[in-house]
Amino acid sequence: MPRALLVILDGCADRPVKELGGKTPLEVAVKPTIDRLAAEGSCGLMDVISPGIRPGSDTAHLAIFGYDPYKYYPGRGPLEALGAGLMLSPGDVAFRTNVATVNSDLIVVDRRGGRYIDPGEVREIENVVNNEVLPILKGKYGIDAIYKQTVEHRGVLVLRGGVSPHVSDTDPHAVGAKVSEARALSNDAKVTAEFINEFTKLVYEKLSRAEFNERRTREGRGPINMVLLRGAGSMRNFEPLSSRYRIKPAIIAGVALIRGIGRALGMDAINVNNYIGSKDDDFMAAFQTAAKALGNYNFVFVHVKSTDSMSHDGDARGKVMIMERVDAGMRSFLEEAPGDTYIFITCDHATPIVVKDHTGDPVPFMAWGPDVMKDDITQFSERTCARGFWNRIRGIDVMNIIANYLGTLEKFGE
Repeated sequence: MPRALLVILDGCADRPVKELGGKTPLEVAVKPTIDRLAAEGSCGLMDVISPGIRPGSDTAHLAIFGYDPYKYYPGRGPLEALGAGLMLSPGDVAFRTNVATVNSDLIVVDRRGGRYIDPGEVREIENVVNNEVLPILKGKYGIDAIYKQTVEHRGVLVLRGGVSPHVSDTDPHAVGAKVSEARALSNDAKVTAEFINEFTKLVYEKLSRAEFNERRTREGRGPINMVLLRGAGSMRNFEPLSSRYRIKPAIIAGVALIRGIGRALGMDAINVNNYIGSKDDDFMAAFQTAAKALGNYNFVFVHVKSTDSMSHDGDARGKVMIMERVDAGMRSFLEEAPGDTYIFITCDHATPIVVKDHTGDPVPFMAWGPDVMKDDITQFSERTCARGFWNRIRGIDVMNIIANYLGTLEKFGE
């Protein structure tokens, strides 16, 4: 029975980088395994949503898994909460969060609080929010809530009991801007907006006095004194990936958002030690685990987060280094994977080093396997893939292409 590996290199597609001699990180990276797969398979470009549309990682992954985000997107918060292991009931509202550094005027100094948060500090942040902030708000509004940190600066906040997802973000999405006031976007959201604005005030007050921030100040680091909220939403039910494409799917992902999408779509999550969505991820272990998993599943998805993180940080050399480590992981995968495995590699969006944010640029796509049509492309990159066999596809086409090779799709018509 044929099987497939799908690798999504988060934010890996790029634009020419002056520091790299006008090349992209994919063009500079020494990646003999991935380039060999490109040379033996076929390539193309992909518009994840449609040309020029800047995807979030959430909407991008929904599209790539075959769920039109214009129809199915529930908001980022619920997907993040599912990935963090939290249970969501009908009517619950979930927010994606960032810990941040703000000044006394609530002007954002660092939207990610330094990004790499010490595990001990994570526990202290959770303790302050859950035990010093949320009980006060429950007494005032009667709303139950739980806060949980996930990876690095990221986290989730879930509200339960007479709440609405129709509120605006408090995250201003820019350094140098003031923390936004939550606004009710519908009549049923007024209490929720009031709750959130009070949450913002109390979080600043309590975290500013927290002991771990005194340590950070003594060490010359900025305090983590704010939790920014965005992406409010309530969960919806999805048709499982297994029934839509008649496959048995598994997911290997470090970040909560992507695990949450996998969970929402009915994919079995496989945990890998030291694979949490950070720059220090063990790619060798992730791809070796994927190879073994193909003994029990006919579709395994591996998500690589740190290509995107390096892009947001403007670290071109770091992005090249991550790609080279991923390539080594792919080499180990090929040594252990079943011989009838198809491999598909792409990106969920571009995050150019010069922009440090998502853009609507097309991304490279590659297919490799026993009977995949071979083209004349010899390197997996933005420029070379533009000349490939697949020409230009959409994100929503990817699972149909994979299922076609696996032979699991029903015939359309007679």
